[in-house]
Amino acid sequence: MDLTVLNRICWTISIVCIVAGTALSFSMIWGEYQTEFLTKAWTSIGVLFFASAATLIVSKVVSSKGGEPAHRL
Repeated sequence: MDLTVLNRICWTISIVCIVAGTALSFSMIWGEYQTEFLTKAWTSIGVLFFASAATLIVSKVVSSKGGEPAHRL
């Protein structure tokens, strides 16, 4: 089973979430907002990041069980 494309998509989503979270954090520090936009945006970025990370973990487990067993010394 080739999960390379899925892994690349998840890594890309993770990097985008990190960059967006950093930008949003600076916006929260320097800007004054009276709406719930920042809280909802931060929560959405967190959900995307953790879903992507969980998918990467599952992908790694599935790919390791489908291949040849690891040789131990």
